[in-house]
Amino acid sequence: MANLLAIAKKEFVDLLSNHMVLIVIIAMLINIVGNAYDFYVVSSGWRPGARVMYDSNMGVAACNNVFFGITWFGTIIGIILGCSTISSERAGKALSTLTTKPVYRDTIINGKILGALAFLACVMMLFIAFHTSALLILCGSLLAPFLLDYFSRLLFVFLFSMAFVMAFLSLSMLISLLVSDQAFAMILSTLTVYISYEFTTLVSYNLDRILPGYGLGGMLARFSPYSMLWEGGVQDRFMNTGIGAWEAFMEILPDFTRLLLVVTIVLVLSYIVFVRRDIS
Repeated sequence: MANLLAIAKKEFVDLLSNHMVLIVIIAMLINIVGNAYDFYVVSSGWRPGARVMYDSNMGVAACNNVFFGITWFGTIIGIILGCSTISSERAGKALSTLTTKPVYRDTIINGKILGALAFLACVMMLFIAFHTSALLILCGSLLAPFLLDYFSRLLFVFLFSMAFVMAFLSLSMLISLLVSDQAFAMILSTLTVYISYEFTTLVSYNLDRILPGYGLGGMLARFSPYSMLWEGGVQDRFMNTGIGAWEAFMEILPDFTRLLLVVTIVLVLSYIVFVRRDIS
């Protein structure tokens, strides 16, 4: 346990001092300010013809603004963290050193996953807190009557967004373990976002044409994070202004469970690859 926590702590510190990770975090904080200001402009009626989504309840509308920003930009964070978890160690030959020390390989990969998860959770909470502060500063009077609706959904936004981003973090970690060229691994990891975003066009439609009648394309689309979010109606069900936060989360619980299943499967594959093959 001591070795596990030591490796997790080292992973957390390494990610915190990684220049690429810090640049992406700063870029997302700047993006948050832009999103919050855009929400303020549109919700105040200063952009004729435009309106915010779910504006029948401004608390839910503001929460959706956070949810959209953190899932969209969070995928970039997930990819960077997943690749950095492996590439930084490879570049410094630290993986070779670790695997030759009296520390089990499963302890190493478990510690790295734990450290990456802890760092991602801190980053996501930072984003939510920063976005909330920006919205309250800009739209405090507008949101005041709906603060309960806003804050009651934030915990569930955090939980779903963590699972959503973890899907891409785990995929990028697996790809980095399988592909020794880390620049190419980063490109492939980025490609997973595009494939997920265009899953119906790129995979589901063609698969159903090749194997008609089995419904394989639609079944696989239910496990694609972005297909789940947009075509699966997660956003609309989650931000349903007619029901409370808990009821809304229960509506998307099956989708949340499938995301966790995807994360678990990919992390298990990463575990197997790390333990059984040469990753130096």
